[in-house]
Amino acid sequence: MEILNFELTTIQENAFIYETHLKNVKRRRDMWAVAVKDKIKSTLESVQSNFKRIDWEISAMDERKNLETVMMKIKDTPSGISEAASDGKTRQFIKIGAELGFTQMISGKINVWFEYPYWEDLQISKQLRKHLVTIEPSYVTEGLIAGFVHQFLADVTLYESGV
Repeated sequence: MEILNFELTTIQENAFIYETHLKNVKRRRDMWAVAVKDKIKSTLESVQSNFKRIDWEISAMDERKNLETVMMKIKDTPSGISEAASDGKTRQFIKIGAELGFTQMISGKINVWFEYPYWEDLQISKQLRKHLVTIEPSYVTEGLIAGFVHQFLADVTLYESGV
């Protein structure tokens, strides 16, 4: 069987595209490791220190290299809802805090998402995670991160006011 020049050219083009893809994955992962992860973390920490009335924490899930997440989480709190138990004690229901996350994907791009708060044992199901955007690491700036925090707080406030 003879491979036609047209077929060879098509294979060559696809091979080039694939090689470029692999280089881009490496470039994105390198950017995350060298600058982007720390930029996200330090920007979230700056927001946290400027708005201390919100009880939130910043954390990194970095057990898996090249599949890491930096999160801002509003801490879990008593919901203010309680019930009397049969033994005379009072059971306090907990509100699981909302989270804003920046996750490095397999491709090296960054998935920005958040999870709504959840009232433990009071809601039938947890609200689905909201995907905001998938972006190139080179697009991440302090202003963009702050904009995601703004959107996160606005959506969570709207959600909580309607639950």
